[in-house]
Amino acid sequence: MPTITEVADVNTLKEEGNNHFKEGNITKALDSYTRALDILDIKDGEKAVILKNRAACYLKEEDYQAVIDDCTASLELVANDPKALYRRCQAYEHLDKVEEAYKDAGTIIKVDPKNMAVQNILRRLNPIIQEKVKQQNSTSAKVTQMFELVFDAKTDKEQRLQACNNLIVLAREEAGAKIICEMSGVDKLLQLLLEKDPEINQTAIRTLSCLAANSQERSYLVQEKMGVQKMMTFMSLKHDGLCTSTALLVQNLITHISGLPEYKKLLQHYHDERKKGNPCRYPKFEMDEQATEFIDGVFKILVKMLQSNKVSGYGRDSAMELIIKNMLRSDGVQWTRKFLDTDGVEGLLTIASAIPQHETCTIEITESSKYHASVALAKIYDDLLSDKERDMFRDQCSTFFKELFGDSLFESKVEAIKCISSLLQGPYEVGNIILGFDGVTQIMLALANSDKSMHQQVAVEAIVHSASKKDKCAGLLNDAVPVLKKLYQESTDAVKVRALVGLCKLGSFGGSDASHRPMQDGSTLALAKACRKFLNDPNKSVDLRRWGTEGLAYLTLDAEVKEELINDTAALRSLIDVVAKADKNILYPAASVFVNLTNSYEKPDIMPEMIELAKYSKQHVPEEHEKDKPEHVKQRLQKLAKAGVITAMVSIATTDSTNTREQISRVYNAITVEEDLRGIVVQQGGAKSLVDLSTKNNTDPGKILAAWSLARITITANPETTFPGQRIYEVVRPLLSLLHIDRTALQNFEALLALTNLASLNDTLRKRIVAEKGLPSIEHYMTEDHDMLRRAATECMCNMVMNEEVVKIYEGETDRLKLMVLYCGEEDELVVRAAAGAMAMLSNSEKICNKILGVGPWQEILLSVVVNENVEIQHRGCYIVRNMLSVNKEMAEKVIEGQMLEVLMALSILEDPQREMVVKCAASCLEVCVQHGLIKPKE
Repeated sequence: MPTITEVADVNTLKEEGNNHFKEGNITKALDSYTRALDILDIKDGEKAVILKNRAACYLKEEDYQAVIDDCTASLELVANDPKALYRRCQAYEHLDKVEEAYKDAGTIIKVDPKNMAVQNILRRLNPIIQEKVKQQNSTSAKVTQMFELVFDAKTDKEQRLQACNNLIVLAREEAGAKIICEMSGVDKLLQLLLEKDPEINQTAIRTLSCLAANSQERSYLVQEKMGVQKMMTFMSLKHDGLCTSTALLVQNLITHISGLPEYKKLLQHYHDERKKGNPCRYPKFEMDEQATEFIDGVFKILVKMLQSNKVSGYGRDSAMELIIKNMLRSDGVQWTRKFLDTDGVEGLLTIASAIPQHETCTIEITESSKYHASVALAKIYDDLLSDKERDMFRDQCSTFFKELFGDSLFESKVEAIKCISSLLQGPYEVGNIILGFDGVTQIMLALANSDKSMHQQVAVEAIVHSASKKDKCAGLLNDAVPVLKKLYQESTDAVKVRALVGLCKLGSFGGSDASHRPMQDGSTLALAKACRKFLNDPNKSVDLRRWGTEGLAYLTLDAEVKEELINDTAALRSLIDVVAKADKNILYPAASVFVNLTNSYEKPDIMPEMIELAKYSKQHVPEEHEKDKPEHVKQRLQKLAKAGVITAMVSIATTDSTNTREQISRVYNAITVEEDLRGIVVQQGGAKSLVDLSTKNNTDPGKILAAWSLARITITANPETTFPGQRIYEVVRPLLSLLHIDRTALQNFEALLALTNLASLNDTLRKRIVAEKGLPSIEHYMTEDHDMLRRAATECMCNMVMNEEVVKIYEGETDRLKLMVLYCGEEDELVVRAAAGAMAMLSNSEKICNKILGVGPWQEILLSVVVNENVEIQHRGCYIVRNMLSVNKEMAEKVIEGQMLEVLMALSILEDPQREMVVKCAASCLEVCVQHGLIKPKE
């Protein structure tokens, strides 16, 4: 039983929450209701009421899933409660869960037949439900027909494949996925997996993958019917398409069975609340027993696949991709710590050290396997939380290498050097530790001096990757330079190009500092010419052209090299061509070349005073090359765009590497600075790519730069054609991310202009801006001291007040309205025009008109707008006056006090063709005065 104190506390907190809700303070109301619910032993009826009340708060906050959760909990305590049903119904409708909303509305009508509000919802939903039923019947017929074709013995293979592909399309839609499952479609698809035809197998797996997408219930169904072991068997086959499709199926199952989407929503809500300054609990990622069992089973098999000789190279790559995607504590099912307790690190190092030419190599790998292993090792190491975990990782790496170096077989030492390359590309710190083992550099140099091409190649790759940090490899480089020069002059192309990249790295240690030249004059240009030669030759393999690109990635920090490359049209086109054809290894180097050419790399912001101080103390001060000045950069941007660089960037942006995606964001940002190039970006698919870059799988700086590029495009291009369909709504959040105190004034300004453009298009976009909490940000910039920002924000708000919800906010907030009225009396003509436009729309509300009377100098301000020399402002002023006159006689009397009536009379008889709209509006104002009996009509 609850104590008297507890009951009092519950009632007090509930009433406190109710009062906060009435006052419009939703955050405080939520806090009160939540604290009330935390009290133990509340009576069911009381708890149900508080849950309902909290749901009303969440409805205001537009957290519709929370509304559903609270209403459902309330209904479990008090069945068929009309208010709980109604609020849940509203939330379902907002989330486009029409069937659930319709069901709740029907229940309300049974309980409360006179409920007018729900009748309106039923009228609105009924045609949608009827259309869904019609569509469902049509979909059902299609699914039946496709399965009949697939299992008809008389159907030829081409028709069967077409029917299977149609099932994939049907499974992508929610209605189709439900019907397939209802028709025992999962069992039928599993029958197709028994056939010895990889193409049929692949379509079946792709259909299962679509069924699992976005549904935990269907994911469990697929997992129970197919079983983890069978999935992994298909992922191990020597068929690229089957491996990739099965990996996607496994990923969908991991995502939805684990409940990751729901956790990410909670995490986003936590971050949003923290930004607002509201305290809230950090959501913990937790899975139920069934989900845990499945996820653990998948993890164990993936780790085994790393070293299994029964797994194909494609399967091994797919296994590593799944590990990379799900490893992290921040954005996955948190396998990092578990990974250290297995032989997973050893498995990745085994892949990184594998040399297929060696007889001792027992596993199959692809060209991309080494890249995947490097990325996985880096991701795992970066995700380790403590020194203890990092020590475990380093110890496991050290043990692996000690065994290889301690082996009597010479091949083991070659494999160890190859593996060092992967570590140096991944967790460099660990690779550098291994590089410091006694005798390792001597083995490396001995292999480089070997007469075997493969040994030379392995050694040079290790030398190249060890040269990433000059201060940590100076000793090795001193010994390596003569070897690299010798190999470049005498070896095969495969070794020659790697030696070339090593020399390029040495030549780039000065960065963009024109005063620092680590190599002799002309040497850098000669190396760049050699790289372009490899790149330009179509007869060279993709791998050789990739290494040529990597060399240019280092050398293009030099302005002379940039100018030579930008004027070599064939080399530019070859670079764009090789990006489209090559594997993931080339994407980052290619992106780096484009970043260097556009000078979009991150530059330190050095104060002039610090430069003078450095000169005074005789410290080295970096110098900018003459050919890196703005006019040269602008010319390079034009040439790059004409050469088709956007096509290459769209291709590179498909990578999972966040660092590469940041590089691409930098290039886009540099190109969109030039207004005449924005059209090319849109034409060649850059707009779609930018939406993706600004919202997911990118570094924070990369997301901001991509959002900034989107803002520029939205300012100058028609958003409806630039971002067709639903994509236009995806632009809103990136633009709002630029309205932040940490962004530059220019980013703020261009984001406001872009949002103004969007808000002018339709009410759905305006609703999206409100839903994304954009209104407070826009209002913040209305109060800025910066004239341009204040003007842009006011113009944006002028468009936003066309939305009913925004009008309601202004009806409730006096300070908001007061600011807008005062802005009508500003000196800045553009601010006045925007504020007057907003007031012209807001004054359609009687509540707003009454609130205007509470703003001190409203008569003086209104008169100044009506007599403004700007025709547009004057017309808006007359429109505001007409709206206020139309409210009632009492208000009309106040409006025409003073000189207003005389001004309106004077305006109504003007003979100025340019002010025709003003004359008509002024005459309309006088007609309203006549109707109120305040003046007599003309004879």
